[in-house]
Amino acid sequence: MTQYTHHTSPSAEDPKPDSPKYFKVSFKGNRRETYLNPQKLTLKAGNYVIVEAELGEDIGVISPTCGHGEGCNRSPSKEPQFNNRKSGESIRNLLRVANEGEINKYHNNRRDEPEAFDKGLELIKKNNLNMKLVDVEYQLDRKKVTFFYTAEERVDFRQLVKDLAYAFRTRIEMRQIGVRDYARRLDGLGSCGQQLCCSRFMDGFEPVTTQYAKDQNLPINPSKLSGACGKLKCCLCFEWDFYQEASKEFPSTGVPIDTKDGMGTLISNDILNRRCTVLMEAGGTEVFELEKIQKLLKEMDADYKERKN
Repeated sequence: MTQYTHHTSPSAEDPKPDSPKYFKVSFKGNRRETYLNPQKLTLKAGNYVIVEAELGEDIGVISPTCGHGEGCNRSPSKEPQFNNRKSGESIRNLLRVANEGEINKYHNNRRDEPEAFDKGLELIKKNNLNMKLVDVEYQLDRKKVTFFYTAEERVDFRQLVKDLAYAFRTRIEMRQIGVRDYARRLDGLGSCGQQLCCSRFMDGFEPVTTQYAKDQNLPINPSKLSGACGKLKCCLCFEWDFYQEASKEFPSTGVPIDTKDGMGTLISNDILNRRCTVLMEAGGTEVFELEKIQKLLKEMDADYKERKN
């Protein structure tokens, strides 16, 4: 078996009492999961580590965006968000730093996966199944092989699993993924010119609706709002909380505004630049700083109260 002695894991530091409670570990296909650190290991991004798996053990790499590790700005007292975990699923343990033999085995598994992928394609075609094979991943100890696929409708792959189990002599897992997971595994560049967010740092996916775009005053243009996966871009969620909070300072559209040039109606708010656009009754529009609009509204309110009394 080929030895990859040039692939070595960065050395881990000696255990310290204040070692992180959690570490985020990256796997093939930009998949990331958070693990407990019961051994109180202090690790660096890039360390190869052995973790608990459903059956046996698996190997991954400490992520630079780990829960409380290097590169993370999360408060040590705050629990990480386990976006990748199913509801009620227990958090598995990080066991130890991987040794050279385990790292070599990891790379040998990666080397053998294209052959397993081809075999999977052959058996899918043989069973005449309407599904698209996306990727194949060996668990470190080869006690399990996972076949990732997409399908538009339910697939009866019972015979396929039997054929795969006979071919590989190990446990077979068929895992259906959506178009967003597909894009994350393939990786690529977004319209912004940077690596896809789902590949670079995201753990899981949240529902994204056009309401996120509306709240940020973005034009509802499907071609500009859709990501590489064809779904609405995940980044529409990133600044939405800011817009929701910042919008509380702005008056609602439709309110009348009494300016020195006459009456007008507020028609839009530019939250980023803190400006408001007013449609004047005399015609045309004028743009005001938010502070000016707030001052005008206070003056109108004070004038109304004075006349009422």
